Order: sequence, then structure tokens, then C-alpha cells
Amino acid sequence: MDKNTSRPVSDAEWYCRRDPEEERFYTLFFRMCRKYDVHWASATPKEQAFIEEVTRVTYERDRAQRLGTPLSEIRPSFAS
Repeated sequence: MDKNTSRPVSDAEWYCRRDPEEERFYTLFFRMCRKYDVHWASATPKEQAFIEEVTRVTYERDRAQRLGTPLSEIRPSFAS
């Protein structure tokens, strides 16, 4: 019988696996919360939207620089 190498060894392995991009995003997210002194649990919807947008733009700029893609492709802050 052939073993499927893409299948996790245990049911919990998928849960414990770390995604480096996700960790980088959340590191930036918490850094932005500290920088702007926003406590997420008690933040207003406006404060939460601000932190989400600042984090998105910062993460996308960082990722573009790491991958060598043009920064002009990043959607500007608060643009719909």
C-alpha cells in the first residue's frame, strides 16, 4: 500500500503547523496595536478598522519588497 505523503501524520498536525506569512502578519498586527496604543478587545469599530488597514498596507509593502514586486500594485490605504 502506498503512503500518501501529503496527509498529516496525526489529526492535530494541521492545527499545530505554523505558516510563516501568517506569523509575520500577526507580528505586524500586534506591533501596530502597540504603536497606536489600541487595545483590540476594547477598541471601537473605527479603531479596529484603522489597525486592520495600517497592518494590511504595512504587510503588503513588506511582502512586495521581499518578493521584488512593484509597490505600485499595492492598494493604497483606505481605498475601496
